[in-house]
Amino acid sequence: MDYERYVDAQCELLGLVLTPAQRPGVVRYLQLVAGFAPRVMDFPLAPSDESGNTFVPVAPPAASTTEAPQ
Repeated sequence: MDYERYVDAQCELLGLVLTPAQRPGVVRYLQLVAGFAPRVMDFPLAPSDESGNTFVPVAPPAASTTEAPQ
């Protein structure tokens, strides 16, 4: 895979602009993640390993009115 071209194509598609300083890190990270993908995809999972299909957020605790602001 040509990671340089892939990064260019995705930036164009998404309207992102990478600085010359950012580009090598993005390409390197893409290469790193691509190396992990086969291990993740090949890891066997049973139906009982699936996560729940509903996310229920928890409200943050109420701020105390007696505390001084920081």
